[in-house]
Amino acid sequence: MSPKVKVLLLIVGLIMFLAVHAEEELSETAESERSCANEYQSCNWTNRPCCDNISCVCSWIGTNCECKKGIIRTIRDWINGK
Repeated sequence: MSPKVKVLLLIVGLIMFLAVHAEEELSETAESERSCANEYQSCNWTNRPCCDNISCVCSWIGTNCECKKGIIRTIRDWINGK
């Protein structure tokens, strides 16, 4: 495997790792619960966080943010019937 492919795979792996661990702590106030974004809706870490501790994942330049569940949570929800 060429060094360029190895570097590309390393960068993609690092981005995936950071995206999975980029969960935002949500406030427990009623206001934040009303203004939070559901899965696959646009979000913002400061103004509109994601509901239910779902991660707010953005593109590499910090735009086009969207609430997305991680693969483990998706599988767990599928098993639990959610």
